[in-house]
Amino acid sequence: MVRLIASIVGAAFVLVLGIALFGSIQGVRNDPVAPTAESVAHKHPKELELASNGVFGKFDRRQLQRGFQVYKEVCSACHSLRLVSFRDLTKIGYTDPEVKAIANQWVIEQPSINPETGEPATRKNIPSDHFPSPFANEIAARAANNNALPPDLSLITKAREDGTAYVHSLLTGYTTQPAALLKEFPDIKTPTGLHYNPYFANLNIA
Repeated sequence: MVRLIASIVGAAFVLVLGIALFGSIQGVRNDPVAPTAESVAHKHPKELELASNGVFGKFDRRQLQRGFQVYKEVCSACHSLRLVSFRDLTKIGYTDPEVKAIANQWVIEQPSINPETGEPATRKNIPSDHFPSPFANEIAARAANNNALPPDLSLITKAREDGTAYVHSLLTGYTTQPAALLKEFPDIKTPTGLHYNPYFANLNIA
């Protein structure tokens, strides 16, 4: 008797669930979700063929060093590399003396303590140091970037789906906001201080 009652209750639950699901599907059919600017204009990363792809892929060290130069001269103003040490640069072909010079000449110094006064201070970087953050903390980073937090780039290609292609598309995808898109969605004009990029989720990026 108990099993019979349990079976009836279970069947009733499944029936109610089925009716609710059917109603939801019908609701979507009768009242489809209105398209948004993001759903219309957002693009997936372009396919990218690299020499490093595949089991037998290899890296061009000169190319990697040019990439580091771009980070040094452009990206480092906003983005950190908190999981990377200066000495890791030997892995892309820099010599120990070159790494020592890069660390010593890095614009942002390491936070430290003055041993004589106990006051906060800074010191020159050494090869074993991690790359210093361009901002003191998250609050300072957001204040300088329209409340957006620039992501750390240490593992960025692993942290994003199809990471290498995503980063390439993002960096080369800056463009003018299409007039047709703005006409269809007049409220999505790119805010001051940001730039239109169809490869970024909300289309606007620093």
